[in-house]
This record gives sequence, structure tokens and C-alpha cells, in this order.
Amino acid sequence: MVKVEYVDILRPQLADTFDPGAFSARTPAIADAYQWGKALHAGQTRLSGEPYFETHCAWVASYIDKLVQQEAWTIAALLHDAVEDSGESLDRIRERFPGQLGEEVAHIVDGVTKLSRPRDGRSRELETLRKIAMFRDPGVFLVKLADKSHNLMTLEHMNPEKRFQKAKEAISAYGKLAGILNCYSWRRWLEDMAFPFVDPEAYQATKRKLDNDPRMDPAFINPMMDNLAGIMERAGISGRVQVVVDGYWQSWFKLRQRARARLTSMNTFADVNDVISFRMIVEENNPDLCYTLLGRVDRFLGSYLDDSRFDDFIADPKNDYRALQVTAYLPDYGAVEVAIATEDMEGENTWGIVYCIQQGKDISRYRPVEILTPTGGARFLPEGSTVLDAVVSIQQELLLDKISAVEVNGRLAKLSEKIHPGDVVEVITSAKRLKPTREWLNFANPSTTRRLRAVLATEALKQSEEQGHEAARPVLMARGILDLKDVLALEKDKFDILLGQLACASLTDLYVAIGGGAVPLEQLARALDEAGITGKDLNWTTIRIVGCAETHRPGVLARLAGMISRAGGNILRSVNDTLPDGGFMVRLVVRSLNEKALQSLHESFDKLDIEFDLIEIV
Repeated sequence: MVKVEYVDILRPQLADTFDPGAFSARTPAIADAYQWGKALHAGQTRLSGEPYFETHCAWVASYIDKLVQQEAWTIAALLHDAVEDSGESLDRIRERFPGQLGEEVAHIVDGVTKLSRPRDGRSRELETLRKIAMFRDPGVFLVKLADKSHNLMTLEHMNPEKRFQKAKEAISAYGKLAGILNCYSWRRWLEDMAFPFVDPEAYQATKRKLDNDPRMDPAFINPMMDNLAGIMERAGISGRVQVVVDGYWQSWFKLRQRARARLTSMNTFADVNDVISFRMIVEENNPDLCYTLLGRVDRFLGSYLDDSRFDDFIADPKNDYRALQVTAYLPDYGAVEVAIATEDMEGENTWGIVYCIQQGKDISRYRPVEILTPTGGARFLPEGSTVLDAVVSIQQELLLDKISAVEVNGRLAKLSEKIHPGDVVEVITSAKRLKPTREWLNFANPSTTRRLRAVLATEALKQSEEQGHEAARPVLMARGILDLKDVLALEKDKFDILLGQLACASLTDLYVAIGGGAVPLEQLARALDEAGITGKDLNWTTIRIVGCAETHRPGVLARLAGMISRAGGNILRSVNDTLPDGGFMVRLVVRSLNEKALQSLHESFDKLDIEFDLIEIV
């Protein structure tokens, strides 16, 4: 039997979904903690004017109790502000709840209590995050998450500056904490509460586009789920089919990532596949059944299947997320994801550590190493990770080829060094950059390794491109050319013919092919001739001049242009670059310079009262 969870509204009020209801004490110790906390916070109110303990502490405790029903954690949630706001001590908590219960409660309360005197001039929030990181305790993590989640529900009562700060912290630190604990639903709720206060314009634009996205129409979603359910039924596999809609923040974040990688534009979410994810959940805890469904789903999607976007997270889990994922690009709709998992996998995919606690499963792997950025951003990595892994976690692969140095807690660190909970990691990108090498793979974790290999491949292509550019110089110079970019700009039709003859998609591809030996120089010369890119056909002379900072002054280019004009030349294209040291490079493509004019131009350069580092005329 296959159950289809039909939808008529895709984004219900999440505050209602996450509302734990009125507080109810399950045990005498919890009831005692409630009365004690109420007395400690008597007279205290929130910015909204509501009584502090009854509305905030009780909500946090109710939510924690609803999730995991761990007595010590619920009591700690009730008393999580007792030390910070009411002057109580951890010893008094231990006295109130003797034995192991009191020790565990005091430990969690200590973990979530903010530091009153930050060290080294660092911000209170940053030092508090470092403290939480040091504890590496699931109870500390979950109580702090619940505390921050409820605070987000009343952001409108704060002043604008503090509101922005708290919302940004929620996304940069606590959203990522929920993610590393695999609590996807919680993360989505927290980030989407904060998004409107972090970037109101981006939020409104994202919300408008996604709410009107054709993939959000139940008239599309429900029939699609019927089709997927039919696949399960015909395969004789019991389970359910549902749809999961990604959060506004996550969708926007993924769109930016793909746009930066030049895989899509910022104008549309059509290419972001998990804006909507169809979930095929297998009842039996048998991964083989997921693979059975995979082939049938692939056949169903047919030619719409995007072969480049398949993930087997069952064989190779990602942060304990397990599923088979395929993407189809459907006409008039866009990219949609279909994920296949067992009921047990999906429970952990959605609620991570919470699901494991509820099912009595081992949670020892949910002890991530938390590192911080100087601005208070938090990142979470597996045990044994290195400084290199930390760099990748901060900016994905975008920083791997931009590292000049890395400071950990204010001191220079090697990329191979191990990182520790609470380390503050800062990537320096302003000086000479380190070139990524294959040796880095020796101290990279699996996630970093995947990204590093992609960067190394890109670096190899860059090297081949540079080699190709240099190797082609003699062939091009004989035609009055120093760079094929000039041909692309001035003779695009001829350039397109050249690419077609050499089976290259772009100028970069051509230089890479030359550098890698796929296009020999003899073949390049023949293709240039056949495309009409010859000295006779173009009648070009290219001049390249490099000067130091002292010669980079107003009027120099005008003087050069005057010299060329007096020699009878016509400047077709000028390319000017300012160099990092303040110097300059100028490349001029000139037409109609005969041999006599060229000789005259050479003589003019010899007499020029400006000393250039390089003058190249071909």
C-alpha cells in the first residue's frame, strides 16, 4: 500500500507547526524546576511586555520536552537563564537536584549561559559561541537552539540594529547548528524567521518569485505524486509519497551559489532543483528497495532527466543524510528533485539527532567540531578536520585558490594543522596566494576532498590555458596578432569559423586544447588560414607596451595614439590594464601600417622620452 500525502497549501504557518502547546510537567522534578524558575524570574518581562518565565522559559522547555523527553534537558531549559538573569549558581542547581540529574542540568545550563566578561576584547556573542563549541554536548546544542528559536519569534520588539544582529546570528550560527545536527525542518523554520530581518528586499523578492513559481501549484504537485505512487505500487513496494518545499533562505542561498558558479542567473529559481523535492519513502528498512525504485523513476522521467545531478547519498552519506536523488528539468516548470529513502532514513534526514534520541539510537556522531569566524559566523566540521577543511567550510570552494594565509585564534597556522572546538579561523586573501596542490588532499576530509579535486582540475585547465597562449604566440605573431581576444572582438565571424574547425566551444577551450596538445600548432596554423585569419587578410599590427608606475600618468596613451596616427596607422582596438604594482599594460591593434610606416614607428619609439619596461610590435 502506498499513501499519498496530498497538499492544498505548501507553506503553512510554521509557528503553528512548531508550537509545543502549554507547558505540562511530566515528572515531579520538572514540576519543581518550573516553580523554582517562576520564583527566580518573578517580575521580569520580555520586550513585548509579557511575563518572561511563563512565556519564554516555559516555551523553550515545552519544545525540548516535546522533542526528546529527557528530564534533565527539560529542567535545564526551564532554568537556562537562571544563572545569567537571576543570579543563581550552578552549585545551587546541583543542590536542588541531587545526583546525576543535578550534574547534567548544571552542565547544560553552564553551556548555554552567556559570558559576562569577554576576553581579548572579543564580542560577548562570539565568546559565548566559543563556549558552546567547547561543550560539544547535544543537550547544550538543542536547548540553545530552542532558546534562539523562541527569541526570533519576538524580533519585532527589538530596535532595528539589535534585530538585524540577532537575525544574522540566527542564520550564520544557529541555522548551521541545526543543519549539522541534521534537523532540516528546524533549520528551515529558524532561517525563514530570520530572513526578513537580515535582508528585507531579498526576502520579499524571493518570496514573490517562489510563491508564484509553477512548481508550487498543487495542480502540478498532486498528479506528480500520484505518478510516483503508481511506480511504487507497480513495483510492489509499500510506503508513502510526500513533497517537501525548501525554505526561502535556503532557496535564495542556493540560487546565489549556482549564480556565482555561472550555472544560472539570479533572475529565476527554475534551475534550483530542491525548491521542491518529491519524497518516495519506503516503509521497509531495506536500502535495496530504494535502488529498485531508482531505475523505474529514471525510466519515468526519461529524456527530462538531468544526468549531471544524480546523488547516491545512501552509499556515500552527506552529514548523515541518506537518500537517492535525481533531478528532472520539466518544460514550463523547471528543475524538480525526486528523492528515494527508507522511513528510517527519512526520519533522520528530517530531524537528525532528535529522531535518533526518539528511536533510542546512538547519537555519539552528533558531536561536531564548531569553529567560528571573526564576525561570529559558525561552521561545523567532523572530528579530526584540519585548517584546510575549516577554510572550505567558510566559503566552500570559492576560497581554495585565494588563500594567502590562515590565522587561527590570531596566529598564523598551517593548512595541515588540526582545528579544535571554538577556534576562530580567519582567511587572509590580500597577499600572494598559495597555489592549490595535490598534496593538500593528504590532509583534507571527504567533503573538502570533493571540492579540492574540482579546484585542482580548474587549476590544471588554467595552467594548460597559459601554456597554450604561450605556445600559440609564434603562429599568431606571424599574422600580426598577440592575443586571439582581439580577433574575437573585431572579427567574430572569422573567429567562430576557427572554433568550429577546431571543435572548440570558446577561446579558453582553444588555448587549453593547444596547451594540452589536443590541437597541434600545425593544425592551428591551417585553421587560421582557412578562417581568413592571416596577415594579408587582416592587415594588422599589434603593439604591446608595459610600463612601471612612474610612467603610468595622464597623456601617455594620447601620445602613443598620435605617434601611430602620424605613421599612417588606424587604431582598431585598445586594451588597457592597470597592474597590481601601479604599472600598466596597453595593447593596440592597428591597421594600415606598411613596412615604411613600421620603420618610422620604431624610430619614433626610440626617440620617445618615456622609458617603458617592454615594447612589442608584431
